[in-house]
Amino acid sequence: ANLTETNAIEQRSVVVAVRDIASRKPIEDGDVAMRTVPADATNAAAFTRVDEVLGRISGVSISTGQLVTRNLLASTNPGQGFSILDVGEKFDPAGPDLRAVSVTVTDDHAVAGTLKAGQRVDLIVTLAMNPQLGQSSSQASKTLAQFVPGPSTKVTLQSVDILARNGSIYIVRTDLITAEKIAELTAAGGQFTMVLRPDEDNRTAKTVGSTIDSLIHEFHFPFPKVAPVGQNQAAP
Repeated sequence: ANLTETNAIEQRSVVVAVRDIASRKPIEDGDVAMRTVPADATNAAAFTRVDEVLGRISGVSISTGQLVTRNLLASTNPGQGFSILDVGEKFDPAGPDLRAVSVTVTDDHAVAGTLKAGQRVDLIVTLAMNPQLGQSSSQASKTLAQFVPGPSTKVTLQSVDILARNGSIYIVRTDLITAEKIAELTAAGGQFTMVLRPDEDNRTAKTVGSTIDSLIHEFHFPFPKVAPVGQNQAAP
């Protein structure tokens, strides 16, 4: 009989998805498992231990049976649930100074607390304005003839990526200059509101801001009037 001598095929233990994993979802026990496959270039970049991926955030949707590789995860470092750069994006020294900055937004100002990592929002801030701030008494009297203290609302940043969330604290991606402005608005007592964008909408909306006097004029709110003397008095 002719005997054929075969070479042993090198095997590699890798991490694979055992069920579909949605984009921007923390990877949990039960999402992944170890599988032994023939070693080749197609699986060289796959994770080789389950604990390396647990708790990490998927940057894209991962299908059942798909190898879990570093370029599929949103976080670049173990223990970090997000990455400032997009999945597959490389640092560009000539690009914008991208940063992650946190902002506190209560649930009633954040689409009822339903927002999650991976969604894009517009950031609105309401700030108590005092037109007399920094003015002399003579200047202030002239200012009060035109302006009064009160809240002012304005869109400050559009199409912001939510990187992560911890309760009412959101981590968003922006450039360093804008992060500086957000920090100043926070220090000045600004109240932030997040409004959710459709995934397909990349337009920049034109807004002029809003104050209570402009809303009264736009919607024709009536002013309460002083009741005539004696009108509300009870009959004897």
